[in-house]
Amino acid sequence: MSENLPRSDDLDATWTFIQPGIDQILGNDETQFAHKKVQKILSPTMYMEIYTAIYNYCVNKSRSSGHFNSDRQQPSSGSQKSILVGSEIYERLKRYLRHYISNFKREDNETFLQFYVRRWKRFTIGAVFLNHAFDYMNRYWVQKERSDGKRHIFDVNTLCLMTWKEVMFDPNSEELIKEILDQITDERDGQIIERDTITTSIKSLVALGIDPQDLKKLNLNVYIQVFEKKFLKKTEEYYQKYSEQYLETNSVTEYIFKAHEIISREEKGMAMYWDDHTKKPLSETLNEVLIKNHIDKLESEFIVLLDSRDITKISALYSLILRDFSLLPRLADVLENYIRKTGENEISKLISAHKTAVMNTTSEGTNAKKMAMASAQTLPPKDYIKKLLEVHDVFKNIVKECFPTDPLFAKALDNACRAYINNNEFALPPGSSRSATSKTSEMLAKYSDQLLKKSTKPEIANGMTDDDIITIFKFITDKDAFELHYRKLFGKRLIQESSTSSVNEENIIKRLQTENSMEYTGKITKMFQDVRLSKMFETEFETLVKSQPDFSRDKYPEAQPFILAENMWPFSYQEVDFKLPKELELSHKKLEETYTGKHNGRVLKWLWPLCRGELRANIGKPGREPFTFTVTLFQMSILLLFNNKETVTLEEIQETTSLSLQNIASSMVPFIKFKLIQQMPPGLENLIKGDTEFKLNTPYRAVKTQINFASGVKTDILTSILRNSNNTGSGAATAGQSSESENIEKALNAERQTFLEACIVRIMKTKRTLPHTTLVNECISQSHQRFNAKISLIKRAIDSLIQKGYLERGEDGESYTYLA
Repeated sequence: MSENLPRSDDLDATWTFIQPGIDQILGNDETQFAHKKVQKILSPTMYMEIYTAIYNYCVNKSRSSGHFNSDRQQPSSGSQKSILVGSEIYERLKRYLRHYISNFKREDNETFLQFYVRRWKRFTIGAVFLNHAFDYMNRYWVQKERSDGKRHIFDVNTLCLMTWKEVMFDPNSEELIKEILDQITDERDGQIIERDTITTSIKSLVALGIDPQDLKKLNLNVYIQVFEKKFLKKTEEYYQKYSEQYLETNSVTEYIFKAHEIISREEKGMAMYWDDHTKKPLSETLNEVLIKNHIDKLESEFIVLLDSRDITKISALYSLILRDFSLLPRLADVLENYIRKTGENEISKLISAHKTAVMNTTSEGTNAKKMAMASAQTLPPKDYIKKLLEVHDVFKNIVKECFPTDPLFAKALDNACRAYINNNEFALPPGSSRSATSKTSEMLAKYSDQLLKKSTKPEIANGMTDDDIITIFKFITDKDAFELHYRKLFGKRLIQESSTSSVNEENIIKRLQTENSMEYTGKITKMFQDVRLSKMFETEFETLVKSQPDFSRDKYPEAQPFILAENMWPFSYQEVDFKLPKELELSHKKLEETYTGKHNGRVLKWLWPLCRGELRANIGKPGREPFTFTVTLFQMSILLLFNNKETVTLEEIQETTSLSLQNIASSMVPFIKFKLIQQMPPGLENLIKGDTEFKLNTPYRAVKTQINFASGVKTDILTSILRNSNNTGSGAATAGQSSESENIEKALNAERQTFLEACIVRIMKTKRTLPHTTLVNECISQSHQRFNAKISLIKRAIDSLIQKGYLERGEDGESYTYLA
């Protein structure tokens, strides 16, 4: 380069002076320095001479007037002002860049992609240095032109990029993108490629996205339109074909892990190639082609994995589908249906196994099948509840391990458990009416009774816990039915003192109250209170009796009275014809006098069927310890007759005790079964004949000295005898159980109707007028914590309130109005 700077007012001389330096900066092919670094081929002195030449030209022309009108800025007043110039040299540079880029030549055996990247790297480095050389023009003339609204004027670096896009990129973009995508496909196929070439070419697309209106604003238009859309389409086509071929030769489980591998490679291993903008649409594309398009197969495999209980593989499938939240509800539905069906099937298997066991232990005969069918409805409560828990625990663990913190699957587990626990072959047998109550509530109450009853055999009580009760209690829908059965059994445990401990009883009640603050927990608390008060009264009565001048145990046997609040206990009072044995008359009279004297105005109603006692019977071999019999009061009154006579007839028993045939028959069956009493003539059909005789077997032989005859009493035995005079005892037992179930069902429906009437009154007091549908929905909402209110029962409650004058139908016939 000449040591003498050109004249500052001579454009041609100035351009001739700086062009060789520009060639070296950009690495023109015509120079011997085309492939060398700019820092080494351009000395600081040469760089400063180029900068100075451009500076002198711009400054000199700016001081002149009357020239280059296109650059002139007319003064606002009459005085001459500075004129910023640069358009001529800018246009020279623009033409030079177009010519320079258009003359790039590819080397032999060089792909266009390699050629493009090689030239791009060198050109962009030179553009930065060239931008510095034209710094004065950029800061003054270019800035002034753009501030005047001329958006087609750019700083030199941007001009280089815009020229590159126009001359090199736009005419060759399709070839470039095709080669880029081919290289990416090759890498997906496992081939080794030049990653740096791909990375550089894609980054050039981002750099070429220039917004003429705002040069500082990031513009990805070129990258998105030219590369990203085609890349996503290519990705979709590639993995659609790949996934289909893979599934043809591999299992779905293997595909799940392969899909994870592909996604990880695409989103992490190959992320160096593309801009962050592509991350989301790429993920969506992968989700669509690898997951959503094969969701049916994945759901089918999910069922297979649930069958195998393979937590690792289930977790892998979940984490794959978790990428698309729209698919999770479908997977949750599959889980819910699977758990529900599994629970139902397990209960059906339990019933079948129970029937088989009964058939195997029953002697061959015409009644074996009938006994099996009857026993199917009397599953052991422990077996039934444990089977429900077994299914729940298995899937609770799967949900915890495979779907942590996902409320959708936790809800699916709850819904499924609630479904199979309340509705299965045992809980609601086929053919049950729509208004039938699930038997699970009753079985849970019986399970609780076995757990809390100290007479339960160790082999049965083993493994039973109060956690089992609370777990199932959460899921039962007919909580009021559980309340009724639980209170009934709880009351018997209290008055028979058969609970393991009061502490255990209270702990269960507290936990039930925590889970569901129902009214019955308050009733049970009152039942506890009644028992404590009864104990206090028992102590007072015993002290009073012992203070009597004529006191002796023959006159005043030990008594344990229970004074119970009628509306808190589940024992309905029914007047029974019964004549108290003379041995108990004095104690009975004294007890009534004592209580009524202490509580003036209160009325005692005796629940004779619930009374129990102990008898000492010295009827064994001479020298043997006397027997202790636990009996009902009715049984006691019958046995005491044998103190005076060895043989009594049914007619004599009726005359002496005033008991009905039903109560006599129910009391006598355990005596006959355990051979304490001999019936003459034998047979159930003779048990209710007046001339049938009963004789005490003496000396009585039994292994144990303590025998509980009260537990063998069967209700409705008379009805069973009359209905099944030609059948076995299993038919009688079934009939008795059916009758008891019917009574409980009636009591339950009565309580539910009362509850619903109270709900309706509360609702209508507030709303005053409501449409029928809204009122029904409100009732269902308020009652769901106690039971599932049937529409028919709600309608019955509404009709009852209309008859009672609380409601009236609206003129439209579809609404109700509350009557104050």
